[in-house]
Amino acid sequence: MKTRTEKDTMGPVEVPMDKYWGAQTQRSMTNFKIGEPASMPKEVIRAMTILKKAAAMVNSDLKVLTEDKMKLIVAVCDEILKGSSTTNSLW
Repeated sequence: MKTRTEKDTMGPVEVPMDKYWGAQTQRSMTNFKIGEPASMPKEVIRAMTILKKAAAMVNSDLKVLTEDKMKLIVAVCDEILKGSSTTNSLW
């Protein structure tokens, strides 16, 4: 499996290349039970995704977030909302 190195305040951690998350989520995946039956309800994840997408768009309009980053966030949110196979592994 190919990985990339992500860093946080605890240092570097290897994250699978096909995952969108960063170091803190990878540490959580390693140290805590994540996934069924411990997951949040899908309705909560959907609502948070809609909020994240809207925040990215507004912050881009306000020039707080670059358009390139906004487009990436919106694309991932759209994948989650349509239930793609890549993002289904999150739940």
